[in-house]
Amino acid sequence: MNTFSRETINQKLSALPWFQDSTPEIQQEVLSMPDDFLGFLDDLSNRPDEVGEVDIIRLSKIVSGNYLVIVVFDVRSNITNQEFTFEYASWKTGKNPGSRGIIFLETDGKITHFLLSKSHKFSSMEEVYDSIGGLYFHPLEKNTQNLPKKIDQEIRFHLGIDHVEFKKVISLGKAHPDYGMSNNQTDLFAATIDISNVPNLTTKKDFRATHKPVGFEIKIIHISEFGKYLNLIEDNYFLSAAARILTRKDISLEF
Repeated sequence: MNTFSRETINQKLSALPWFQDSTPEIQQEVLSMPDDFLGFLDDLSNRPDEVGEVDIIRLSKIVSGNYLVIVVFDVRSNITNQEFTFEYASWKTGKNPGSRGIIFLETDGKITHFLLSKSHKFSSMEEVYDSIGGLYFHPLEKNTQNLPKKIDQEIRFHLGIDHVEFKKVISLGKAHPDYGMSNNQTDLFAATIDISNVPNLTTKKDFRATHKPVGFEIKIIHISEFGKYLNLIEDNYFLSAAARILTRKDISLEF
């Protein structure tokens, strides 16, 4: 994970012409944002004066929530000289907030199942199948960093194991959810868990009765249904990861 220096970030921001041309109120609002927004501020400090055919004049508005920031700029077309506004959304952790992907279960060297999460999404008001991952979660060489606790708990619960140990973790590059709306560049990954010694592989039904409800559950799906779920799932991270997995020679799926 990156370590950000507020002093360095503030110095870089203060030297940018578009930041200097912003109002003192906007400047103060940005420079005094909490430390957990330093990832966003670091990205902001690297924003140039010109993006494509648009010149950035000033930062005109910034709105932050608990996790996201909306940034509005006054800009000028260097073709027509017309002035207008552009905006984008960013995670507070910056443009690379975490990782999402697909976890496979492997028996005697053969992939037999894959995992999905199923949850209600507050934004879309729908219950959906989803890729696995989250903020701060990143794949490392043969390991992962900061697997969300609720995911770790559910996997251990359903598999009947004391801790989640990945046999293999493969980085699949990055994916953008929406170039026009967000600067988000989420890492994609594929991982395998060896279940050769796990008896009675079933998705248990009583997790919510014995654990705090979190609006989330793990589904264990046989690999023979992978193609079926590719046509059911609308999560672009799952679909992006699946597309890259299917082109690789080091991940063998038989479905």
